[in-house]
Amino acid sequence: MKKQKLKSRTEAIVVTVAVIAVIALANYLSNRFFYRIDLTENRQFTVSDATKRVLRNLDDIVVIKAFFSKDLPPETHITVNTVRDLLAEYRNIAGGRLRVTWEDPAGNEEAINLARTLGVPEITLQTVKRDKVEAMRGYMGIGIMYADKSESIPVVQNLANLEYDLTQAIMKVKRSSIPKIGVLKSQSADFIPPEILGRMNMTEETTEKRFTPIFETLRHDYEVVAVDVSEGTAIDREIRTLIIPGGERFNARTLFEIDQYFMNGGNLIVMANGVNVTFHSGVRGTVQETGMLDLLEHYGARVERNLIMDASCGMVQIPRNVGFFTINERFPYPFFVRIFEGGFASDNPAVSSQSELMLAWPSSITLVPDTLGLHQNVTASTLFTSSVQSWEVTANADLNPQQEYHIPSEDRMRQHILGLYLSGNFGSYFDGKPIPSVRERSPEDEDDEEEELTGLSQINLHGNDRDRSVTPSNTGGHLVVIGDANFITAQNATRPNVTFMLNLVDWLSLDNNLIAIRSRVLRDKTINPNILEEGSSKPNMIRFINLLLMPVIVAAIGLFISLRRRESAPAATAAVPTADNNSASTADNKENSDNG
Repeated sequence: MKKQKLKSRTEAIVVTVAVIAVIALANYLSNRFFYRIDLTENRQFTVSDATKRVLRNLDDIVVIKAFFSKDLPPETHITVNTVRDLLAEYRNIAGGRLRVTWEDPAGNEEAINLARTLGVPEITLQTVKRDKVEAMRGYMGIGIMYADKSESIPVVQNLANLEYDLTQAIMKVKRSSIPKIGVLKSQSADFIPPEILGRMNMTEETTEKRFTPIFETLRHDYEVVAVDVSEGTAIDREIRTLIIPGGERFNARTLFEIDQYFMNGGNLIVMANGVNVTFHSGVRGTVQETGMLDLLEHYGARVERNLIMDASCGMVQIPRNVGFFTINERFPYPFFVRIFEGGFASDNPAVSSQSELMLAWPSSITLVPDTLGLHQNVTASTLFTSSVQSWEVTANADLNPQQEYHIPSEDRMRQHILGLYLSGNFGSYFDGKPIPSVRERSPEDEDDEEEELTGLSQINLHGNDRDRSVTPSNTGGHLVVIGDANFITAQNATRPNVTFMLNLVDWLSLDNNLIAIRSRVLRDKTINPNILEEGSSKPNMIRFINLLLMPVIVAAIGLFISLRRRESAPAATAAVPTADNNSASTADNKENSDNG
């Protein structure tokens, strides 16, 4: 008996030790070789192939420091866990070339200084304790370091864009050279010599002055240059992305240089108006008929000759005399379209985290299926739209902000595309056409100053065209069209507008890998409200299945198992007396035998 107990205890100890050893080994291997199975729709928790390429191509060690306080509010735990899992997967994919450490700066002066140096600030968080809202200080940021370079995600807030932000930061610290961004010079007066400008009482508004926010913001991360093609020179192919603001006076040669830059692998961001708003004699709008709009239409995006008005709009300040004082009154102005979070494409990382954008006198954009069919594998996706309470008006509409606006009926209101992204293999606008001469002038440039400009005839009209030919198409081109040429000027560049432009340039310019990284958006699983309004029975059926049918199925399964057990119980009970009777009969026989 004692041997049996000892054997049982030994077996229990051996099993316990074996289980502990297996658990310890599993923990070690899981930390050493991170892997998880993603069963979510659209693989929400799976690192994209583009990020894997970036991490596997690391040629030296990149250090990531996650600055997260230990005592964060409970509502932030999902953020911490998501960051921890993602960094673990990054480290596993990089194979030793990515080092991840976690720091709690609380009470650690060295960690606080390091976080401050990397650009990770201490933030104020709100939490509920004992039915009271309390404020606490903490850290929720990430620093990325390589050699003497560093980048940061100051506060991890948008988990949908976490992979994009993290991969972008790694690419920034790893780049060996600073990418070049170009801004095409406006040709509103560039072709007129300075002495003639003086005689015409015109002042030169340089592209750098007009678009100061672009140059100042982008120069933190890029080399930004003003591109001048007035002499018929090709656009530098080292420029990753070319920003084209406006283009109302671009001649055929300028369009040719833009087209050939695009055909040779450059990315384009075109800001174009279908209606030009001027202030010479009040606020007026004139329809644009320019070659730039024809070029965009050839690529598949038509900028309509209209203006969009929106109930979701900005305000304008108008001075008004009150006695001896002048005050500024604020009026809602539907021509200043405000786009909020719901108006941005949730599946595009360049705009999915954007919260607001302000456009002044924008024009809508429509796809042109006929011209899209001329290209190969060109796809189009909407970047942002106006609200459902927006409508279009013609160029001759009253633009005076001090007016009573006529609100149209609901059947005339709808969303309008104001930002469009096209990608694929585009064909050249000039394929099969001769190269335009340098000084070929578009019809809108014909004016009364021809005699004064005769001195320009000494300039070479053909540049260095002898060695040039038309590139007929590109491969994997990227084109962004925005129906507003003025939203990023010095007068209109709000902070959200500048942020939008910076994100857009980052997305297009750093690497094609960034374009391939999708935004991790959690889909809305609520029932379509339109179906409810139409009185459909589908929502009620779904509710019935979820609330009643599923519990009934579970209860039926339990009842079936219970009945099966009851059926087997009598058989087992009957077997017991049989054994007892046999035993009793055997005992009686033995007793009779002994008596005999």
